[in-house]
Amino acid sequence: MHTFEQISAFVAVFEQGSYNKAALQLSKSRTTVREHVKAYEDMLGYPLFQIVGKQAKPTEKATQLYRRAKIVEKQNRSLYAQSTTLFDTETHTVTICYDVITPIELMMQLEQEIAKNYPEVSIHWLHRTRKEAMNLLLTDKADIALMPYLGQLFAEREVTWKAIGNIEIGCFTRPTSPLANHDDLKIEDLLLDTQYLTENFTDLNTMLSATKVTPKVHVVSNNDLLCELLKHQGWAVMPKHYMKPYIERGELVALSLKELNKQMAFGLNAFYCFGKEDVPIFSKLLDWLSEYHSR
Repeated sequence: MHTFEQISAFVAVFEQGSYNKAALQLSKSRTTVREHVKAYEDMLGYPLFQIVGKQAKPTEKATQLYRRAKIVEKQNRSLYAQSTTLFDTETHTVTICYDVITPIELMMQLEQEIAKNYPEVSIHWLHRTRKEAMNLLLTDKADIALMPYLGQLFAEREVTWKAIGNIEIGCFTRPTSPLANHDDLKIEDLLLDTQYLTENFTDLNTMLSATKVTPKVHVVSNNDLLCELLKHQGWAVMPKHYMKPYIERGELVALSLKELNKQMAFGLNAFYCFGKEDVPIFSKLLDWLSEYHSR
């Protein structure tokens, strides 16, 4: 019978493409990872990888096994996380990570619900990128991360999630920009101008390629600064809810692109470690998040 260590080593080598990278991911030595994979191969009776230079190329049988092995690995991690969560369910502090896509109204409502139902609990709101938020979840320094959905079957880290709803995005610029006065605006017209890109979107370029269009891109980590810069030059893709005050004050305008005749939107998810939903306060918190977008 295979062991959890063997399955984890196999999945890591398959995903990373080398024993060295898999060892770094698992915080183990290359020798240990290789021994686990070798023991798994001996049990199965056939090789899983072929070494080509420094790369570990999966065999056809390894490719067929991967998906099932990934599910088993996730289930094992879920069981472990849930088991450890049961040791301490008393909550004094709730830490929530969020990025620019998260509506402020949603966060305000969540703050009010927690304060009303759990007045003894302190709430910390941390503006973080997706990568930073995932690391905080896994090190138990954050409880929930409100982040965009990447369209993947599995999260990139050992966490699970709950779908909250869709967040509409759009293209924005200053009122005096030539782009704003273009009668037949196309994506190719945007190539001639500077694009400001919020740092939170840079982590998502594997899926959200539409957010990175021009060859001249300025990445800005502070979204208030991004909007101030936008008043003087360039354009940006941003959530509509975030840009609404600037539009209402006449400081920025929304662009209408010919190729995009329907709404652009990102899915917003609440990410958390396995077992969190079994803790009463976090179960309620996830319910409140779902209720916000169902109204």
